[in-house]
Amino acid sequence: MANLPSNEVTLHDRRGASTLWRVVAEAIEQDIKTSRYKPGERLPTEFELAEKFSVHRNTIRRAMIVLRERDLLRIEQGRGTFVKERMVRHHLGPKTRLTTALRDIERVGERRFVGSQRMRVTDDLARDLRVPRNRFVRRVDTLTVMDNIVAAAASSYFPLPRFETIETLIEQTGSFSESWRRLGVADYHRWEARISAIALSRKDAQTLSMSRGQPAIFITNINVDLDDVPIVVSHTRIAPQHMQLVVRFDQAGAYAGYVQD
Repeated sequence: MANLPSNEVTLHDRRGASTLWRVVAEAIEQDIKTSRYKPGERLPTEFELAEKFSVHRNTIRRAMIVLRERDLLRIEQGRGTFVKERMVRHHLGPKTRLTTALRDIERVGERRFVGSQRMRVTDDLARDLRVPRNRFVRRVDTLTVMDNIVAAAASSYFPLPRFETIETLIEQTGSFSESWRRLGVADYHRWEARISAIALSRKDAQTLSMSRGQPAIFITNINVDLDDVPIVVSHTRIAPQHMQLVVRFDQAGAYAGYVQD
């Protein structure tokens, strides 16, 4: 029998009245709960696990089936078996914030500033920001990180010259709301949110730990100030295994909007 870690050397002895696949499943489940295997991490192959536990591959296969039924694992064809991510139910509303949603369910979340650049608006940006085609914007790239896993990448476009220096404020504060406030925007609300699915660029696929063949959630958000003047257009790419978007309806209709904090 192969040498095993101290907590696994008596696997057969600990079996008792339980079948061996159940003991293996419980051992792997414990490794997941103690973060030995982290959300999104790929598990060793069936062959590697069979060697680790000194059991037949059929035993490992049965244990994997049980763990998938417990909603602890997911399979990606051609890539392997992964620990299932703890999905966030993000309720979409006029001013809902993802970081607030994470705090409410005791998840560790943060926005990371990646970089920025000054650029001329595209036709689509000119339409959404309601500015002439020859205007410039400040693009700010950020990542939403949950439990040290990148769940979303966003590119936000702020009209210039109104929001000069906003990239510095966002990097300093980590908050869009506070940055707007310091530049004279007392309040804002969601004007429009468009939700679709896209194929990721190579860079985004690597950032979100997804294959390029996997579709990602794509949200275009338009925020406006109290005079209904657009103050930002955000293009957010979300890894669907991390987040579930929830839209609720009331008598006035649906409200929607993935909001950067």
